[in-house]
Amino acid sequence: MSEAKRLLLEPHDLTFVEDVPYIYHCSHYNLFHDQTVDDVLGDTAGQQVRVRAAHAAFRQLLRAITQGASTPMERLSIAMGAFAAMGHGRVDLDVTAEGGSARTGHAHYGFCWAEKYGSRVSRTLPADAVAAGFVAAATEVAYELPAGAMQAVEETCVARREPECTFKVTRAATPVPLPPTVDRQAMEPFLGPSEGGMDEAWIGATADTLQEFVAAMEGDERGLMEGFGVFITRHLTNYYLETAYAAARQAPESALPIVESLLREAAHVCVFHTFGGILLSPEWESVAGRLSGEPEDIVRGCVAIARGLGFGRWAIRELGPDRLVLSTTSNYEAPYYAARFGKSDRPRCYFFQGAALAMMVLAHRVRWDGSAELTQSFYDDLFRGQGLGFRCEPTTCQTMGHDRTEVVVRRT
Repeated sequence: MSEAKRLLLEPHDLTFVEDVPYIYHCSHYNLFHDQTVDDVLGDTAGQQVRVRAAHAAFRQLLRAITQGASTPMERLSIAMGAFAAMGHGRVDLDVTAEGGSARTGHAHYGFCWAEKYGSRVSRTLPADAVAAGFVAAATEVAYELPAGAMQAVEETCVARREPECTFKVTRAATPVPLPPTVDRQAMEPFLGPSEGGMDEAWIGATADTLQEFVAAMEGDERGLMEGFGVFITRHLTNYYLETAYAAARQAPESALPIVESLLREAAHVCVFHTFGGILLSPEWESVAGRLSGEPEDIVRGCVAIARGLGFGRWAIRELGPDRLVLSTTSNYEAPYYAARFGKSDRPRCYFFQGAALAMMVLAHRVRWDGSAELTQSFYDDLFRGQGLGFRCEPTTCQTMGHDRTEVVVRRT
């Protein structure tokens, strides 16, 4: 992965490896996102959607980064190295063109689920759809097999309190249908001209420094990536959006508002744990200076973090004690949706909507004097208590054909 060509698409603050889009997300978001998909589609269907999405996304990536490799063993070595460097875990692949097995003690999803919930919740289904999709994709790419020729099933999982995660790899009786993927060339026509906003110079410079910092991060000996007090992944945008939009598009019309609310809450989880963890970290002080704790400082810091993690060129149009107008002409959701599905009849940038609201909650309802601890119970108090104190209204969205995506967050 470190040898692959990485691209920061200026001036849009979007990141790519060999034209394959990726972003940074933490384990809290990853687990909540997957649970949302399963809650909407059902455990079995949700898992199938997630495995296929990961299979397609990693096949796209691995085909791109193994172009110079001439043997199956070389391609498998590159694949395993990339997966670990991205923070997903160090997986050992023992496969041929006919199948085989894979194992790991530290698959990101299973390991992090066990760390967060394992002491108090029993799980029956395996947690590592992403790793299963990767294993199938790596086998296909290594042996130059057609898309969907292989399938991987997780047989044991640390999230179920088993010693390690193991996968059985077999030839599919019939090719597994994989969803289409989107690359940089498909996204670019849907990116608008870059626009700045309030505090643009500071936000831009801070985002640039953070981009350099996270780009240098790699998985440790376990293949896990720790930073800012959380486990981080360098993850494939196609996985997140294929699964999120599958949940939203396949849900019954009557259930869509609930599904959209859950997809926005996933952003609340990300902003609280990842953005908040970054703001409280020693690394942030070295990147941006000492945190004042003033609401304006928190909001502009969050916008810089979003840019630094590859979420797009977010900009503050208005900001006051009771109101935030957040705008973007290039985020990671809208160009994917437009390229994959065409024009929408409703705003579909769910992460952007949820993040804008969560930023104002963090700015006005968290004490940043060093006494705040970003625990799950504190999250529940803030986002599932008596009321958030703010509401978010999407005013325009590029998934609907508008020239920008914009939301207004108001105090209630």
